[in-house]
Amino acid sequence: MTPKERFLAAVRREAPDVVPVAPLIHRRFAHRILAHSDWRAVFDVHRLIGSIHFRGPLGIGFEVEWDGGWGDDERLELGADGRVLRHRQLRTPFGALDSTYVYKVIPDDPLVGKLVVPPVKERADWDIYQAYLEEWTERASEPALDTVRTAYEAMGNEGVPSVGIGSVFGDIGLARGMEDLLIDLLDIPDRMEAVWCAGLARRQRLIEGFLASPSEVLFYDICWATGAMMSPRMFERWVLPDVRRAAELVHARPGRYIGLYTLGPIRRVLPMLVESGVDFVETFEPNQGDITLAEAKRLYGSRICLMGNFDCLVLARGSVEDARREARRCLDEGMEGGGYVMVTADEVPADARLENLRAMVETTEEYGRYD
Repeated sequence: MTPKERFLAAVRREAPDVVPVAPLIHRRFAHRILAHSDWRAVFDVHRLIGSIHFRGPLGIGFEVEWDGGWGDDERLELGADGRVLRHRQLRTPFGALDSTYVYKVIPDDPLVGKLVVPPVKERADWDIYQAYLEEWTERASEPALDTVRTAYEAMGNEGVPSVGIGSVFGDIGLARGMEDLLIDLLDIPDRMEAVWCAGLARRQRLIEGFLASPSEVLFYDICWATGAMMSPRMFERWVLPDVRRAAELVHARPGRYIGLYTLGPIRRVLPMLVESGVDFVETFEPNQGDITLAEAKRLYGSRICLMGNFDCLVLARGSVEDARREARRCLDEGMEGGGYVMVTADEVPADARLENLRAMVETTEEYGRYD
């Protein structure tokens, strides 16, 4: 089987010839190894270690023509301390929202960034933000798919150029800040319902863009929601309907798959995620999570593909033997019967060692065979 065939077979909860290995290599690690950080750099790093490209900087954009007092503008500023500030302004006839994101926070890891000024600073700003979301959805025309198409052709059967889209909860969380968002959801739920619906309409346009692309796999990022450790009741109201709707849209197109990127403790919400209709769930963190891969496999392995659980710290702090041992543990807990992809339990650290990643792949090729 080709690497791509292995991966898609596992997503369908089948047993390929060997467990697919797809560590979450992002821009930061690719930049350290190759001094580049686009999808090509991520793909090249995967080829260096023999793993399957699954995650990378591939998104769906839309052409939007603004006029009549509407706008979405960005500018970069070089700070005196060498940091790069990205200023963004969302303009509407009802007011403007300004935000600032800072890069080069860590000199040795220059792609690390932080939102220091969110656009929604007080509750009255939700009116402007909601108007912006509704206008964006109305004005968005054709999706910009050139990057996805180019990646799809370049990877062929060597990788899976999946598209990443953030959840509605994550988007409004970035707009407000997580703590203030959670308080708003509790204090003014009726007001936030209208904002959520506007975000959901915009999210549907992005999923339609994915469906217009050649990519087979959409990973839906709900890590802000699981990382927030909200109650199951709150999760059921503000996250689950979004996930269900996304799964319905994706599965309306044969041969398309959707999975969830989660972080933190997910035990209490995992039954909902399994019932939502998605094809896979990742990442089952061994340090911050609250359910083992073995237990998740026993409870849900016949109904959903599981991805993850390989301890990222081993890649940066451990030896080659530690990496081999960790790969064997994940195989013992997750591979039986198929429906498992060896994935790191979050992003590969920028200071990870190539030899440890290669050991992860080589051990899986040796002990992860089904035939």
